Amino acid sequence: MRMVQYATGAKEKKARQEDILAAALSLFLEDTRRAPSVAAIAAKAGLAKGTVYLYFDGKEQVFASLLVREWRGFIELVKRYFETASGTPERIVADFIAGYAGYIASHPALMRLDSMGYAVLEPNLPEDKLLTFKMELAAVLDEAGTVVDRALSLEPGRGVKLLVAGFAMTRGLWQINDLPDAVLLSPEYALHPFSRLDFAPDLVCALVDYWRGAWGDFPAPEGPDPQGLL
Repeated sequence: MRMVQYATGAKEKKARQEDILAAALSLFLEDTRRAPSVAAIAAKAGLAKGTVYLYFDGKEQVFASLLVREWRGFIELVKRYFETASGTPERIVADFIAGYAGYIASHPALMRLDSMGYAVLEPNLPEDKLLTFKMELAAVLDEAGTVVDRALSLEPGRGVKLLVAGFAMTRGLWQINDLPDAVLLSPEYALHPFSRLDFAPDLVCALVDYWRGAWGDFPAPEGPDPQGLL
């Protein structure tokens, strides 16, 4: 039986939290359709189960924290893209859409975490934890929106609305496409209109249509950029 391990200084506590999150993500990537138990996370991190509870109330809070971290990292990429992008606003948007779709398609864990967050984590989080979770994302999203406003010469607040709508569209298309292989490969499902969707190219088309209608005309990218936003 492992002893509960107490971290002392702030840096050590932060490192212990990161160890727990890293273990949770590693287990999640092995099976992205369910969240592993606290016991499994603790074992993966080489910690006692009780140690995890010193930092998180339960697996819902572990994965909510992980989701915040992954979304924050992605939004920071969006922010850096618009901070450094050059060319006409139209070209900047076209390249952004290609990189955005490429990143989402090549990082499926992000959208699986997001789907689990909405369906499983949020309903089981205490209201104060849920509010903290939402506000942590709001802060980085507002910062990214301000950068978009500046890069594209938009009125204040327009950029964050474009990003939020794009994220909502991404979530919807992902959830339509994200089904078990047994369903996707069944002859019956082949007759369903959803079976004809191809996530990354269709996401590009949807975002092009939305940004053109909401903001203005720009050249359509050739398709999702496999290099993403990096």
